[in-house]
Order: sequence, then C-alpha cells, then structure tokens
Amino acid sequence: VYAYGSQFEGKKGMGEVYPGGDRDLRDQLRVHAAYYGGLIRTAYGEPFWTRETMAVGDPVGLPVASF
Repeated sequence: VYAYGSQFEGKKGMGEVYPGGDRDLRDQLRVHAAYYGGLIRTAYGEPFWTRETMAVGDPVGLPVASF
C-alpha cells in the first residue's frame, strides 16, 4: 500500500469496505490486517475463504492450482 502513496496518502476512506471515518486509510488497513493476524497468532494476516482458519507462510508454496 505504501508503494502507491499517491492513491492512499491523506485518504480517510475508499469504496464500500472502507467507507471513511476519522482514521487514516493506511491505518485502517493496518488494523484490519492486524485483526486477521491475531486470529492466527501473528502480527498481520489477510483473509480468504476456507472452512477453517489457517496460517500461510508462503502463498506461492500452497499446493493448489489457483496460485
């Protein structure tokens, strides 16, 4: 996200998932990722649908065709 500073810098909201608020958009994204990381006992996580929670250290190493 920080690589795209011109798109995110100073923004308070974006789209339906982050409609706005008092907190900077980058901070909202960090807190959101920290919440999902807490579910798998790590600093940050990114959600995707599975039947149960799992931790993925290297998504490229997953034995599935979608990667």
